[in-house]
Amino acid sequence: MPIGMLTCCAGVFAGGLLGSLLRRWIGEDMRRFLPQLFGLTAICSGILSVCKAAQMPTVTLAMILGGWLGHALRLEQGVSRGLDAVLKRLPRPEGFDMKQYVTVTSVLCASGFGLYAVMVESFSGERSQMFSKAMLDFFSAAVFGSSLGFPVSLIAIPQLGVFTLFFLLARVLMPVMDAAMLNNFIACGGVLTIAAGMRMAGIRDYPLIDLLPALVLAPALTPLLARAFG
Repeated sequence: MPIGMLTCCAGVFAGGLLGSLLRRWIGEDMRRFLPQLFGLTAICSGILSVCKAAQMPTVTLAMILGGWLGHALRLEQGVSRGLDAVLKRLPRPEGFDMKQYVTVTSVLCASGFGLYAVMVESFSGERSQMFSKAMLDFFSAAVFGSSLGFPVSLIAIPQLGVFTLFFLLARVLMPVMDAAMLNNFIACGGVLTIAAGMRMAGIRDYPLIDLLPALVLAPALTPLLARAFG
């Protein structure tokens, strides 16, 4: 039973709902400040993950190739259009920022730490990392729910889909992934987290969804480039 994974998804739903309910008591200045503050903490968290890289040149190459592939496929445009089509049928607060919503969706659904925690729970039954992710996601969803409203709660649905996929794949992937592959995977997720933090803080508008293929390329390239960069 994936208790940790389900707890995390429930935390996103509850946090987004709580944030949207408290929206009326949170001033406009605070609603702008909180995402910027969260962006700063995301940058710090991403830096810690990048430091775990086993082969930084491999991570760099994965980011370049993954970003090129994702941009060529126009992944972010496709995801944005899909989310916009779904959310048009739902009530959204005035001034709803679709770019920020896509950013939050990518962070909650596809962070390196979150995917790794899901795989660990599936393979070994260890849930502590998943519970840590659940606590972080609850407060993250509450923060962004205060500015983006109820739609943040619905991010729990794609998160459940992505996590379930990795939960099922874990027993196939984990036995063939050595420490270097896992560390490069986490480091690549850290780069994406830094990019997300910079986007939340309004520093730089990186196309986050376009960068997601790098998460697959990082562990795949590790054994191929081990002799060159090991």
